[in-house]
Amino acid sequence: MPYATVQDMIDEFGQREMLAIADLDGVGEINQARVENALSKASEQIDFSAGQRCSLPLVITSPSVATFLKQLCLDIARYRLTGSSGVTVTEEVRDRYKEADSKLEKIISGKIVLCELNAADGGDGGQGLQPGNLTAGEAYSEGADRIFTPGRMSDFMGSLK
Repeated sequence: MPYATVQDMIDEFGQREMLAIADLDGVGEINQARVENALSKASEQIDFSAGQRCSLPLVITSPSVATFLKQLCLDIARYRLTGSSGVTVTEEVRDRYKEADSKLEKIISGKIVLCELNAADGGDGGQGLQPGNLTAGEAYSEGADRIFTPGRMSDFMGSLK
């Protein structure tokens, strides 16, 4: 499910810009399917990043999180539309996309938290870094004792002095 709508795009960027990037046929109407496709792909990009830390679909319980996700979606979709419409990508469009991409990286690293790690009732709330929700980025390994320890390397280390 996209985090933003075609109307959100128009409200954010204006009718004129949307016609420039979403009316490839020059008929004077925004190609709704083209914009919806860009919004859907942007939302999938967000879900890919959020899915590294949260179970999907995201349960959005905060208006600020909803606004945050909508803005990410708008900026990513705008960049996609601009790049594929033959319109030169402006510095502002590129900067907003880079900022959105940086935020996605912060979501993956856990610096931006979109989901509750523990619900108020003590449960996991269906999201967060719970064993059933780990999808990537977590690893654990057991191995034999270390072969090269300071004690075993004393002859070698002594010869370097």
